[in-house]
Order: sequence, then structure tokens, then C-alpha cells
Amino acid sequence: MLSKLDSNILNDCFDERLLVEAYSRLHFGLLEIHPQAPHRFGGIGLMIDRPSVRLSMTMNRSWEKGSATARQDLSLDWQDSYWKRRFNDVYDRFQKRHGTVPLGRIELEQAPVPHVGLGSGTQFACAASAMLNALNLDSPSSASLMDRGRHLQDILIDSGRGLRSHIGLHGFLHGQMIVDQGKLSLSDSVDTPRTRLQSFPDQWRVVLVCEDVYQGDWGDNEQSIFDFCSKRENPNRARMLELVDQQILPCLQNSDYPGASHAIGLYGELAGEIFAPAVGDAYRSPRIRYWVDRFRSLGFRGVGQSSWGPVVFVIVQDDQQARWLLDKIKVDIIDGSWTDVCEKAGPAKIQTVR
Repeated sequence: MLSKLDSNILNDCFDERLLVEAYSRLHFGLLEIHPQAPHRFGGIGLMIDRPSVRLSMTMNRSWEKGSATARQDLSLDWQDSYWKRRFNDVYDRFQKRHGTVPLGRIELEQAPVPHVGLGSGTQFACAASAMLNALNLDSPSSASLMDRGRHLQDILIDSGRGLRSHIGLHGFLHGQMIVDQGKLSLSDSVDTPRTRLQSFPDQWRVVLVCEDVYQGDWGDNEQSIFDFCSKRENPNRARMLELVDQQILPCLQNSDYPGASHAIGLYGELAGEIFAPAVGDAYRSPRIRYWVDRFRSLGFRGVGQSSWGPVVFVIVQDDQQARWLLDKIKVDIIDGSWTDVCEKAGPAKIQTVR
């Protein structure tokens, strides 16, 4: 139970900033969505370093619990109303479980555009939850927060995420490539282990293309698609599991770029076919299909949409190939689009700066 800021944090009058930075999650596709089928909501994904979300809290070290200067209510002066609502949701869960604690000035230093397929909602919620739960640590840092089981559980609960896939949650905690086996049986509980980590070659890069022509599905619309398409088991599930275990993971371990790229691209297309009855294709929009075909025409095979899109990703061998590709597709970029070159990300960063 959180009752006060640790005395080591409150031992003098200097301001201290608590910083949390979380990264983005590529999701290559779900293994299964049928309610009674094994591996429901399992899948694979990769944490990438861009774009990221950054939150900070400035705390005066002379504050004590109940002091007039310590803000114990939540009053955010953010201009971004979307992320402000999301922070309020996390804070409400936190306060119900832990009570009221002194709060500093909380700032949203950087946040990605939501609903583009990069898991920003989960990363933001985990970052907000980690920031609030860090108030109970002597010296908050990534290592101290991730190594203490109780605080780790608090982060996951207060974030309110992980109702389906666990890739974003474990990506926040560990980074790298995450394999989520999903629920293997109806008796699995929320605590049943279901993820494992896989390294991703340091020199490989991920090129992103995002067109601002629509947002990915979320909320009620996303749920209606799941409801419609979950009436049958995924006929490609066995093939997708085979791709993960026999091709994707061994190829990544051996830095086999052609083998891993081909298998990841095929996996993603098979995953997309789960939702084809509702959306008409393995890819969510004609423009996503355009980009997948365009990259394939240039010889790339590790291509796909992340989650619902509109982000399309391409796995390339190094920075030089990434720059070549971006130059090659300049003529295809439409107004309102953005591109980026990313590398694999590690766990979220949590640190105090005085």
C-alpha cells in the first residue's frame, strides 16, 4: 500500500524529475481468436525504438504527505485531450488500489499518433502506471522497477492492458522480439506464463510507412470485427505455429535475413486472412495492400501491416539498405504520410534526474 514518498526522496529541497520512456510495438498478427481454440490471442511482435512516448513528473524533495505544496489531486494541463483521458484512466485504477499520494507536475513530453498499429495505447498506459508505482521506490530506475515482483504486478494491473495480446506488456518490460503463445486452454488464468523472448539482430532495421488516410480499428468497431471473425477457428493456425517454431525463431537466432524475412511476411499474411471475411482482404485497406505489393516488387519479403495498420513495415538488412529503400519510394509517398527507420528496442527506461 502506497502511503508516502520514501524518506530518501524527501531529504532536501531540490526538484527531482522522474522520467519514463516507452517504445513502439510491431505486431505481426494473431494466431487465433476463436473463444474455444488453443493459442487464442497468441502471436509474435517486435519492439522498435521509434516513435516513443515520454512522460515526466517533477517532484519537490521537500514535500511530505499532507503538505500544502504536495498536489494530491490529478490536474493535467495537457493540450492533448486524448492522452489526458488515458492518463486519467490509469490514475483512477491506481488511486482505487493504492490511495492518494503526493503528485508532482506531470508532463507529456512526447507521444505518438494513436491507432496506427504500433501499440501506443498499451505503451502509454504502462508508462503512466510505472511512473505512479515508482513513487513507492527508494530510487526509481528501470532495473529496480522491473526486478521487484510486487511493483511489476502493480504496473500491469494499473495499466489495464493485456486483455487480449500480451506482446505489448512484455515488450514494455523486456523489449526485443516477443512470442506470445496465447491461452492454451480455457482454464488458463491471467498469471499463466505465455510469453518468451527472442533476440533480433542488431544490424537489421525496420522501415515504416504510414499514410494518414484512416486510423486503425479500435474500440467498438474493432470488437465487432473480432466478434464476426471469431465464429470459426483459424484454418492457418498450424501453419503459422510451424512458421514461428521452425523458421522465424531459428532464422533469427542464426541472423538468416532471407529466411526470417520470408517467414515473417508469410506469417503476417496468413494472420490477416483471419479477418478477411469482415474486411475483404488479408490487409486492412487497399493502400496497405498497395504498399505490401510495392515493397515485394522491390525484392523485400519481410513486409506486412502492424496490427490493424495503417503502418506498414519492411525488415531490411542495415542502415544503408534502409536509406536506399526510402529514396526509392519517394515518388510513392502521398501528402499526410510519414516514414521512419527504426531498430529493435530494449525495455522501457525509467530514471530519476536531479
